Amino acid sequence: MKNTTEINAGKNEVRFKSQGVSLAGLIFTPSNFDASKKYPTVVFSGPFNQVKEQMGALYGQKFADKGYIFLSFDHLGYGDSEGDVRNYENPFTKIESIRDSISYIRTLACVDREKLYGYGACASGGYMPIVATTDKRLKAIATVSGMMNNQASYFGVMTKEQLNAMFNMANEARQKAYESGEVDYYDALNMNAVDPNKLPEGAYGEGYDYYMTERAGTQTYPNYTHMAPAFLMEQAPLANATAYAPNLNTPYLGIYGEKAMADTAPLTTMFYDACSEPKELFEIPDASHVSLYDIDKDVDRAVEKMVEFFGKY
Repeated sequence: MKNTTEINAGKNEVRFKSQGVSLAGLIFTPSNFDASKKYPTVVFSGPFNQVKEQMGALYGQKFADKGYIFLSFDHLGYGDSEGDVRNYENPFTKIESIRDSISYIRTLACVDREKLYGYGACASGGYMPIVATTDKRLKAIATVSGMMNNQASYFGVMTKEQLNAMFNMANEARQKAYESGEVDYYDALNMNAVDPNKLPEGAYGEGYDYYMTERAGTQTYPNYTHMAPAFLMEQAPLANATAYAPNLNTPYLGIYGEKAMADTAPLTTMFYDACSEPKELFEIPDASHVSLYDIDKDVDRAVEKMVEFFGKY
């Protein structure tokens, strides 16, 4: 198992080791890349179940155009990466992979170790601050449309009966996988319940338009799936970056869309309120949770703000 060490201008397919397996990544570099120089670098981890070619690749190219090196990678069990259990959105496994991606990117001679930054989107918005709380190799971090507190998203809105039913389903799926080796997969985002002719408002309906159409679905990204192991729900509700926010002690930028204040953005503002200094909060007018994944005008605003923020540290 060898890590990729030779990096060229443009998009590079790379592999690096994490937790005993080989992960696949894409490294984006400026068009005038010079391997003898050192560049500011961003490590990216994306939304629930996404693969490296989706949100990460779009942001990667835009950061490269700004003079950055940018790593987007498939987590363990995703896309082109190894891993027996596929598409398992385990926050704690992903946190370890983020740490290993930092270790890997720092081995590259073209990376400026003193200008290394973390960027987490959606689900990984809740993972990146947990990493940065104890991993001071990251000099600053940013989140976009961050799901900063899964504990609140589950325990704060579901009844005890609903939670126990969900946990019992997950426990039974784990027992079955242990005894038979067969992993049951389910529609974790409940996309199959959506009527495409009557999309719900907010992030849920936006999610369908993004993940279940050619915009970013399997038609365009064959490695992507919205299905996940049924035992996922044993771990997902336990991730809570907000609990660590007062002790982050790494510069933080929280970006959210104005329209997302109706659904997910309060998770970012609450994290910001609890977070240690230095910190900044940035609202993008007319943007929503999902528009920040791939709508150019909104993505460009997010990239410009992150470049400005990272440039301070």
